[in-house]
Parts: sequence; C-alpha cells; structure tokens
Amino acid sequence: MAYGTGRDMEFQSRFFESYDRTLRRFVCWPTMGNHEGHTSRGTTGIGPYYDAYIVPTRGEAGGLASGTEAYCSFDHANIHFICLDSHDLDRKPGGAMAKWLKADLESANADWVIAFWHHPPYTKGSHDSDKEKDLTEMRQYIMPIIESGGVDLVLTGHSHIYERSMLIDGAYATPTVAENLALDDGDGDPQGDGPYRKSEGIHPHEGTVQVVAGHGGANLGRNGTLPLMKKTIVEHGSVLVDVYGDTLAATMANRNGQTRDLFSIVKRGQVELQPLALPWQPPEYKKPDPAPKHPAMPPVDHRVLIPKNAQWRYLANRHPQWQTWTRLRFDDSNWATGAGSFGLGRGESRTEIAALPGRRPVIYLRKEFEVGQADKVTELGLEINYLDAFIAYVNGGEAARVGVGRTSGRNAQKIKAREDRGFTYVALSDAYKYLRDGRNVLALEVHSVNDEHPSLAVDLSLLLED
Repeated sequence: MAYGTGRDMEFQSRFFESYDRTLRRFVCWPTMGNHEGHTSRGTTGIGPYYDAYIVPTRGEAGGLASGTEAYCSFDHANIHFICLDSHDLDRKPGGAMAKWLKADLESANADWVIAFWHHPPYTKGSHDSDKEKDLTEMRQYIMPIIESGGVDLVLTGHSHIYERSMLIDGAYATPTVAENLALDDGDGDPQGDGPYRKSEGIHPHEGTVQVVAGHGGANLGRNGTLPLMKKTIVEHGSVLVDVYGDTLAATMANRNGQTRDLFSIVKRGQVELQPLALPWQPPEYKKPDPAPKHPAMPPVDHRVLIPKNAQWRYLANRHPQWQTWTRLRFDDSNWATGAGSFGLGRGESRTEIAALPGRRPVIYLRKEFEVGQADKVTELGLEINYLDAFIAYVNGGEAARVGVGRTSGRNAQKIKAREDRGFTYVALSDAYKYLRDGRNVLALEVHSVNDEHPSLAVDLSLLLED
C-alpha cells in the first residue's frame, strides 16, 4: 500500500489519494506487509499503518476477538475472513497469533472461509517460498492450522507475480512438491475441467486454493515454477472474487481488462476427495534469454526538480579525494561547468569529455536543487540515460547504485556494462533519509566498464512525486 517505507505521506499519496474514488465506495480491509513494516510494528500496534486503519479487535464485525489490530477476523454475508500479520509476529504454533487463529477457526460459522496476509507460503515469483524464512514459516506453521480449519481460499501478495494453485492440502515441507498433495489437479474453470468441488459447510483438509496476487503495480519477476501452481502469469492485474451462495468464482484480469485466469469452487452435498499420487505438473520454467524487461515507471504526477540540459558542475577523468564531494557544503568552484548531456568526444553530447588513452573514463557531477517540505516527499527519482554504471547521492547519502558492484570513486569495482539503451527510471529509494528543507545537492559518479573500448554517457532529470 505505502511504497516504499510505509510513511504517512506515502499512505496519503500512494494509496488514499490514488484510490480516492474506489475507497469512497468500498471498504478496505488491510494487512501489513514488509514496506509498511519499515515504520510500523505489529508487536506494539504503533506506526503509520495503525494510524491509517481501524480494524476490529473485540470481534465487533464477527469472529473471535484478537485484542490487537495486527490480526483479526470479520464476517461479510456468508463468508468468514481472517487477516494475519505475516511480517513481524511469531508464526510458530505456540505463538499468540497461531493460537488465536486456531480458536477463531473453531468458532467460525459461515459457508466460506477466506484468509489473507502478505507473505505467500507458495511462490517462485520475485520471491522464493522454499528459500525465505518468512514465507517458509507461514507454510510450515500456519498452513496446517489453516487447512485443518477448513479455509477455502488464501490470498497473499509480496511476490511480484500472479500464481494460482490447484486444490491442494498438506504441502508444508521444503522443498515444495506436488505428489500426494493435490486433491484436484484440474484448472477449476467451469468451461474447462470444471470447478473444484468441496462438501457443503466447513470441513478440515478438503483443499485450499492459493492465490499470489502481487502483480498490482511494482516490477514483476519470476524465478521458477512451483509444482502446485496451475497458473503462473507475469502480467500486471487484479484479482476479483465473487461468492454466489454455494459457488465462489475468482477472476484475474490484467491491466487491459482481459481475463487471464478464471476458477471457481462449488460447495455442495458431500464430496469425497483423495490426494493424487501423480498430479499434473506445470512445465519446467526456463528463464528467457534475453529476459524480458519490466522497467520501472516514473510517478504519474511529478515535478521536475532538475531538468534535462541543466547546468552541472563536473569533474572528468580525475578523482576527488574522500566523499566530501557528495555533500552540500563541498566547494566545487574549481570544477568545470557544463550542460547535460555528458559523453565522450563523439559529437553526440552537449558537453564532451575527452577519452584518455589507457585510462577508464569517469565523470563526477553535482547539482543543487530546492525542496519545500522534505518530510512530505514520497519519492525522488532519476529519468536517466547512462553508460555504463553510476552511483547517485543526495546530500552525501547513497541513494542509488546501478552497475557498480563494490565501493566507489577511484576504487570502484565489478563495474558491469549496461545491457539496454535509452532512458530509464531509477527511484532514489533512500533519498528521504537525507533530504532537508531548502537547498539540497544531487551528486553522481558515472563509470565506464573498461579502458580499451570506453563508453561513458549520462543525461538525466530529477523528478519528485507530486
């Protein structure tokens, strides 16, 4: 909700203002993730996340009182919803959250049970549930309680991809396999293999469908294929869930409104389900070569703090001493002045830099800019075209590093050649730590990967999310 650090102004500009019209019509039931966890704590219930929302702690909306806003439950029509904090609370069976979850499920009185939290117990998207502790523990400790309590659908995010499982039960081990853990390996589509079928009511271990809906807007990614997943789609989109009596229908619509996945669950009569010894398996994932790019996009609403073709102070093919050159009070009066763009002397840049034989080209840049209310800034970012690699600083603090593996300046190591070309957007994710009201300075060091066939260029503007 509040990229990237869960601050109050990020909630305001990136969630409440962005979804203003939607939030006027629909109730939002939140769950805390790792970004909100930068500034809020589930253990104390304090922080911008807990300031932004009020959720039931005493069972006011149905369900068992939890005594905390970190996790809760509520009823809507014939559905019982459960929200958990997968980020910073004890996930073990003896912990307070797991004990409450078990008791809440035992007291649930509904036709359907849907649980949601942030970290997916099953994913091979931009995160890997077989390798990351938060995800593995949710599978190992929480999923046995979920499935013994008869939960029908689990919704998660965190991993920037869309993944949807078959009807599964009992997949708690690491690594994750599918043998004897799928109860129905069909696609769940009423027009395909048919809907998944379960008995009427709430029954333990009759199967759960897992949906990873982390494809809302951030950069997408995929590392493999989880054996339990029926669908894996690397596209931005949303998941819509409708319940009509004994039928639950879920649709994944991509950003163009096209239906990319559809499944349903029907709970009617008594259904006997048996695990499949050799269920259907998704094809092995082979990473594309070259891998598709999902570039970051600048904020829709932004102001330009430093325009393209601005005048910069620069130092070329020499190295400043120490890191004081990145700070606001550094005296750069003996540096040259030039207009962007900068590049080697090939007639393609407004300011040409000489290539010195036997030396790897490098350029250091400084430019001051003004910010009115630093504590209200949600994001700074560079719209930048560069070769080959760079490090960006705001008021002396490192805010972005692209293509430079280790250290900086004359000692920069493991410099990688840029694979693509043209302008790209790079968020200065840590800039908020260093910004101040009034004057600030943006500093960059731009490196070439080698001295035999040098390539050095940079052209940029500095944007502020408005």
